[in-house]
Amino acid sequence: MKMKIQLLLTCCLFLWGGSLSALAVPDDEFNPENPADPEAIDFCWLKVSADPSEGAYVSGGGKYRVNGNQVYISTSANNTNEYTYTFLYWTLNGEKTSYGQYFYYTPTKGKYEFVAHYQKKDVEFDPDNPLDPSSSTIKRKYRLYLTSNIEGACTFNMASGNKVEEKKTVYLSVNYQNTFYKFECWKQDGNIISTDPYLNFTMPSADASLEACFSELTFDPDNPIDPQSNGQNVDNTTRILLDIQIGTAETVVDKTRVVINEAKTLDYDTGTDASKMISTSADFQIYSLDAKKNKYSVNERPKDDGIIPLGVMLNNNETAYISASRLDCSAVLIDKQLNVTHDLAFGKYQFTSNAGTIEDRFELMVSIHTAISGDADGNGKLDMDDVTAISKHIMGEEVEGFNEDNADFNKDGKIDAADIVLVIKTIVSSKN
Repeated sequence: MKMKIQLLLTCCLFLWGGSLSALAVPDDEFNPENPADPEAIDFCWLKVSADPSEGAYVSGGGKYRVNGNQVYISTSANNTNEYTYTFLYWTLNGEKTSYGQYFYYTPTKGKYEFVAHYQKKDVEFDPDNPLDPSSSTIKRKYRLYLTSNIEGACTFNMASGNKVEEKKTVYLSVNYQNTFYKFECWKQDGNIISTDPYLNFTMPSADASLEACFSELTFDPDNPIDPQSNGQNVDNTTRILLDIQIGTAETVVDKTRVVINEAKTLDYDTGTDASKMISTSADFQIYSLDAKKNKYSVNERPKDDGIIPLGVMLNNNETAYISASRLDCSAVLIDKQLNVTHDLAFGKYQFTSNAGTIEDRFELMVSIHTAISGDADGNGKLDMDDVTAISKHIMGEEVEGFNEDNADFNKDGKIDAADIVLVIKTIVSSKN
């Protein structure tokens, strides 16, 4: 099976490289006994291997034209029941060049050899729960299944069946804009564990199933009631709520609300938007911003490009935490200063800053879309980033925000090279 996966990966990566990146040239143009003068033809010969050779798979070798396009070079361990191989580094023509298992290389004229170096360990390997033999602190992952007692009553902010690291706390929420139903509780193994639709759940060391339970409501189409509005008559059928907060590791100090509503504008909307009232004494404050740098405590707006600037204020030079108390859709916090993204469904984001006002560092990226086969990174579109995400997942690397349901393109219950091939074919056909 591993050899089959490797062959499929090699084929699909060749298709990827041949169609969308560097164009590999047939080997029959190269005579190793009498190679063409590299000064005469702009070719790059890449040899990619592993040391020890039996310890890993590699891809990316071949003959390429020098045209500015890039080649995707990768490696993955060939673990067995007898030995485990731990990746160390790459060398280029004998010199250390990279400590990442996957990278892009821009071909230059000449001959080059990449070697992926591995450490061989006499340790048994469990393919379902691989552990780094050099560390006993690596935690295993288990599947978290999310269901509801009434089909169609809600959606979740996380795909059912995703793997979650044991003992990790994840933020879960139900999005129940359908006013036929009212949320009652979360159940685990038939037992009520919470009556709050927004749940911080600590993953056990085993697969887990959670059920969101609802009861039916009498529905008046002319006067729908938001179950979260404490009886106020709010039409919530087109509103997606995100409550973002800031504080210390233990205490929430300030909050702001963003509402995605395509019926509103990007500017201030009377009756729904609320300007931020700035405090002179609060240790932390958070708010959203529009293009004119207006500050909002409540910002009701269309999705637009899905990017919402956030401003924060700190009274002291200290560590702060940004988190979410409600997410009706996927929301990723972008720290532009550190070039870091953090899915708020997975808990708090910690950062340190000098005291003052910061309005150019943080953005909220929201994703509202239906499931797309092959959209492994969950950004609402099919592109080569999905190929990279699926490849890394197959090779055992953790991919933040990975959507296993979408990644299983052919819906055969497994994620393998066949899904990569289908994704690439779909992308290529869409460009023709």
